[in-house]
Amino acid sequence: MSLLFERSASVREVFTGLTAASGGVCCLLDMECVEYTVCRLNGEAVRETVPGPRFADMDELAAVWRRPDAHGRDAHRPLP
Repeated sequence: MSLLFERSASVREVFTGLTAASGGVCCLLDMECVEYTVCRLNGEAVRETVPGPRFADMDELAAVWRRPDAHGRDAHRPLP
């Protein structure tokens, strides 16, 4: 399934669409090796890798996830 996800834009669109529709903050492709591909993050389509230039590890990726504030609104914490 991961090869199909990696090679097919329409398959990625289905899964990233499901992520968006369910209110998910992140859609990852597990490459079944040492690298993950981030396909959707905080409502935006992206192409990043973890580890990669922007995110050294999963902790850095999780640090930028939008989280609801006390009033239920999205609160975004950018990387330091």
